[in-house]
Amino acid sequence: MLSPLNALQAVIVAVLCVCNCHARAAPKTFTLNLAYSLQSPDGFQMNMMLANNVLEYPISVNAGDDVEITVINNLNVSTAMHWHGLFQKGTPWMDGAGMVSQCPILPGATRVYKFNVGINVGTFWWHAHYQSQYVNGLRGPFIISDPKDPYLRSYDQDLTLTLTDFYHNSSEWLLNNVYFTPQNVDALEPLPESGLIGGVGRYDCSVTQASNPNCKNNNPLKTVTIVPGKRYRIRLINMAAHARFIFSIDGHNLTVIESDGVYTVPTVTNQIIIHSAQRYSFILTANAKTTNYWIRAMITDVWYGVPTGLNGLDMDTRGILNYQGVDTTVTPTTQPDNYNNTLNLYTLGELNGLTSADLPASPLDYYLQLYFNFQYGPPFYNSSTGSMSIDSSDSQNFHGSQYVMQMAGRDSPLLPLLLQNNSVQLPPTVNPVTVKNNQWVYFSIQNADSMEHPFHLHGHTMVILAYGNLKHQSPPVNATYARRDTIQVPACVGGKGGGDSGCIKGFVNVAIKFDNPGVWPFHCHIEWHMASGLQMTFVNGGDATNVLPTTLGADALAMFDSCPNPFAPSSSVTSASSSAKTTSLVRSSSSAAKTSTTSKTTTTTIAKTTTTTKASTTTTTKASTRTTAKPITTTTTTTRTTSSQGGSPRGDCDTYGAEVCYEGDLYLCYYWTGFYLTWDVWYSGC
Repeated sequence: MLSPLNALQAVIVAVLCVCNCHARAAPKTFTLNLAYSLQSPDGFQMNMMLANNVLEYPISVNAGDDVEITVINNLNVSTAMHWHGLFQKGTPWMDGAGMVSQCPILPGATRVYKFNVGINVGTFWWHAHYQSQYVNGLRGPFIISDPKDPYLRSYDQDLTLTLTDFYHNSSEWLLNNVYFTPQNVDALEPLPESGLIGGVGRYDCSVTQASNPNCKNNNPLKTVTIVPGKRYRIRLINMAAHARFIFSIDGHNLTVIESDGVYTVPTVTNQIIIHSAQRYSFILTANAKTTNYWIRAMITDVWYGVPTGLNGLDMDTRGILNYQGVDTTVTPTTQPDNYNNTLNLYTLGELNGLTSADLPASPLDYYLQLYFNFQYGPPFYNSSTGSMSIDSSDSQNFHGSQYVMQMAGRDSPLLPLLLQNNSVQLPPTVNPVTVKNNQWVYFSIQNADSMEHPFHLHGHTMVILAYGNLKHQSPPVNATYARRDTIQVPACVGGKGGGDSGCIKGFVNVAIKFDNPGVWPFHCHIEWHMASGLQMTFVNGGDATNVLPTTLGADALAMFDSCPNPFAPSSSVTSASSSAKTTSLVRSSSSAAKTSTTSKTTTTTIAKTTTTTKASTTTTTKASTRTTAKPITTTTTTTRTTSSQGGSPRGDCDTYGAEVCYEGDLYLCYYWTGFYLTWDVWYSGC
């Protein structure tokens, strides 16, 4: 029998145990030290941007984890990091889209991303979301292990395998010297030199030996070693700028169990078509003859009109599946299977997912219907430009509008505008569509181009309702709908000569529940198309049940510290010293205030009008007119500043751009903003 003292001690221990059991675990911490590094992933040596001097540095956490990722920018350019597929509920400022949810991380600066992974489990990835930098190497897997994985007992080991296209020039060079040039009258995308599996590939150096004597032939291929009789979950991630891969492993079936972080009905296939930014998990059983097998990732020819052999590209990207005990240096002699069972991603139903009974019965029963078309081609000044059109049931319409990113050093990112005023009208140049919180939206995405386009939605997933071509609709036949964050829209087919003229549009109809307040990009994940403006913005200001925060902590404010004053455009701002831990936002329909508790005060007022004309007080008086298409239309008058922030043109055109004369009556400054080409009208008359 316990003495009174021992009984009291036992009670205290029990109470402490209960408290500790409910204590929040320490966050998982990572550091991404960004720097330049000479690498030869396919045998061709070039300078790349890497994290921790590792190509495709992996991040791995568990379900429900708090995560802190410190990004140290030792590059000579600004950047931003996106955690692709993570919802970021409650932390929209950690999404990592440059000049949308944050200001860029300046050269030499450090930024700490802090968030909880929430309900996300499965296969994701991280990548730079600024100036197309992930093409240069700033990318890697982001894996969230799930102790409640319904397939956990169906495999013995968990592996990750990445696919990507590889370019022998930087994205900046490709954009400025190949893609955005007057000579590129057909808006042809840059062509990669090779494909990589697991970060390595093989290039024919004879194509370029004269210009790069350090290129080495017969570069080692990725080898995946497995044990006979074991079962493997293989997480497949396409990190390409453009390439669409057809993936298979000779002599083996693949049982798909996940797509884009969503568990699927187990589906046996022998070939997976995977587009940019998409992910799959499949189970492979090592039950074939003990030998070496080819892993195949065939790049499909999406470079219409470009001879793919000009720069040495071999579309047949390969790796090796090695059975343990077999010499890894033995070249496989296996042949591709008869691919009669290609995975249909549109009908890959979610495990225990939504059915027709869970959704509105018809498009008219949705709170909002959106009909989306996009165009891609060279309009003004023969540059490659993407534009889009929306026809909506509530008249939030725009047509032929190119997305124009907010400019670092001059504009505010989009999210602070919403945080100050949850009914704000964002600039029309970002193609905004306002949605109501916790409401379903019917979204029909139509494609008039003769190639597929993979579209990604930040902060949400899309439920696939139907797909095909407009005269040949194919509703999913599975018991549950497919759900994912990146979906390719079928190509327009039947055009003259295989082109766009007279073709039948491809389409995907999806349902989206907008239950995550914030500012969320929706864009083509072919990186070159995104850079050309093929993007729009969904805006959710929240409601009484799910409100945007009225107080921002230091972690959130740090996302905007490289902007001159991100909260200035619609408010009088009172800011203070670093001793302040939080900032309160007072919202109204026309203005908002940001306050903190110290003595130093700076006030900036900028007036807005509904015609998108901004008047601001700065130290520079030169005015310019900015346009997203022809300078004669849709203009915005601004005043240039001479800020010291990096990454955007400030000052005379001969410093930051090229002066051109347009049609004899407008003198333009033509420059690259880090996301798209634009023009400033400096003088009328040439």
